[in-house]
Amino acid sequence: MTDHAPAPIVAGVDGSVAALDAVRWAARTAARDHAPLHLIHALDFAALLAGGVVPPPEELKDVLRTRGKRYLRVASELAKAQGALDVTTRLDPDRATQALLEASRTARQVVVGASGHGRLVGALAGSVASALGTHAHCDSVIVRGDTWDEPEAATRPVVTGIDGGTTSAQVLPAAFAEAEDRNAPLVAVHAWADDPPRPEAELHLDFQSLNDAGRQLLGEFVDKYATNGVDTEQVIVRDHPRRELLERSEDAQLVVIGSRGRGGFPGLLLGSTGQALLHNAACPVLIVRTGSSH
Repeated sequence: MTDHAPAPIVAGVDGSVAALDAVRWAARTAARDHAPLHLIHALDFAALLAGGVVPPPEELKDVLRTRGKRYLRVASELAKAQGALDVTTRLDPDRATQALLEASRTARQVVVGASGHGRLVGALAGSVASALGTHAHCDSVIVRGDTWDEPEAATRPVVTGIDGGTTSAQVLPAAFAEAEDRNAPLVAVHAWADDPPRPEAELHLDFQSLNDAGRQLLGEFVDKYATNGVDTEQVIVRDHPRRELLERSEDAQLVVIGSRGRGGFPGLLLGSTGQALLHNAACPVLIVRTGSSH
């Protein structure tokens, strides 16, 4: 027994198919990395307050607890079938967002599904996924797409975007680690045309110099953080980061972005590009915790 137990992988459970996808993803990660898995179902009793002040009857709470225990039991059985060995479950009386953000303080990674019919996540990525991407204290994964667990998905690359800012020094090593763990190639993208310039500005732009500068920047980052054994493709494009990463998610097994970004790839902020990926990516999205979560 070690003095320091490994940080757990946390998955949110709400009874939806999307949440079970998140459980499968989290369980496989926990099994691969020999980490404990913690499953949480949020009861959200606050939503039942009549008039915002009158607490719900205990009978209703008992019904929700019974249902929540069933959701967790099914999720736990599924997780163990994926190879997870150390699986614990918890009913939390709080809202899903608060419960998972609190759990993220001591977790290695928090995983949620991209859509569901329960309170954990709503249409598209939902408020919970967006809150995790912005405020979680650890990395978070939004499990998107319908083909991520098919056998051929294992041959697809991990894709990441590099902007040259300080967050790139956190995002790129995480992307390399994911690619190495999955025995997958890595595609590192630098998109240097975030906004279309005005037609008159086009005449004064030296596109070759911009492209060369982007190639040098990306090459320096890749050389610095490259992991032995990971086949890496460097891509320089004059395009919007949002469009480029969304298109590449179609043929990727994972897209890795940062929770903060700056410089030539400002979409790595969990704003336009980050939100677009959470809502529309064709594969799971890993949001690397960069900088302060506050």
